[in-house]
Amino acid sequence: MVSHKDANADFISVIVSDSTRIHTQLLAEAMRSDPALQVVASASSSKEVLEVIGRAPIDVAVINYVLDDVPGRGPELLREIRALHPHVKGIILIDSSRPQPVLDSFRAGAKGIFSKQGQLENLCKCIRCVHEGQIWATGTELEHLLGAFASSPQVRAANQMGLDLLSPRECQVVQYLVAGMSNREIAKALALSPHTVKNYIFRIFDKLGVSNRMELLYMTLRQGAPAPFLQGRLTDPADSYDDASFDSSQKAAENGVIGAQLALARMLWKGRADDRDLVQAYEWFCIVVDQLISARNNVKSSLSGDQIAVGELRAREWLRRSRPVQASATDEMSLSLEGSEEMSVSETPESFVLKEPLKLKERPTPGARPAKP
Repeated sequence: MVSHKDANADFISVIVSDSTRIHTQLLAEAMRSDPALQVVASASSSKEVLEVIGRAPIDVAVINYVLDDVPGRGPELLREIRALHPHVKGIILIDSSRPQPVLDSFRAGAKGIFSKQGQLENLCKCIRCVHEGQIWATGTELEHLLGAFASSPQVRAANQMGLDLLSPRECQVVQYLVAGMSNREIAKALALSPHTVKNYIFRIFDKLGVSNRMELLYMTLRQGAPAPFLQGRLTDPADSYDDASFDSSQKAAENGVIGAQLALARMLWKGRADDRDLVQAYEWFCIVVDQLISARNNVKSSLSGDQIAVGELRAREWLRRSRPVQASATDEMSLSLEGSEEMSVSETPESFVLKEPLKLKERPTPGARPAKP
């Protein structure tokens, strides 16, 4: 049930979700007596909450710990909300101050814990405090939190990006995420349900401190390393990969991920004997070069002559430093690219045009002998 008060009024917009519809409506009606609050909607299921937050501005979400008849679903929903709408602050309603609900709520990012045995005016005060950036919790609840913090082992990321904080399965999900695969495609690849994949993604976001796929991709790249599913495939030896790596690179390449297209081209060129196909390797290299030249020309069109000269000079200097033995080849390559800046694969001479749709060869059945030519 969505309210339609004046959107310009000075109030805190709130969504309320209790364990049953009647409890939710009773709580919402009681909260409407506070002029500082606008109950935008009352919802009794996680689906309704997500739908409302997706279409209406919400400041604070008040959610019951038990939702959809599942204990702990409230904190899970809050984690989902935070991933999609980081500005929304969450308050979890609990029946008692037992340690587990309190810890689950704080781990999910709740800014307030409120007992359902508390008074309504205190709940309204809790909402105002949380909206102002404060934390609302009783002394007992804070004791649970501090006790858990003190007794937990020190966790330290084993690499610069912190990706070793993830479980092996979560690392698999990250590989497919940065490959550009949808939740449904990841579920099919890992033989999981889409709902399970979504839960994995929210846990990954929570562990790594990111809120969306782009931030995750940036995290895997910001230390100067390729995304995990490309690690080791952009440098020699090109055959140090497994079937899952080949399949994920192929899927990402078909989805237009340039890094994956380059990795796939290398595997088809210098990879394992069963994967090598020079024609397809050349096709993928052509596709990569075409996209890079097109992107470079788009950027170049926005620059002045002086800016272009500075950029090209810096590029030559970097290439000389990184590959001093191949300096002369680098100069030659730079000149050839300058001469082909208006050329793309689709504009090459007829003998180089890709006339057939790209089809990757099928992986042979294990144990089967390849057919002789």
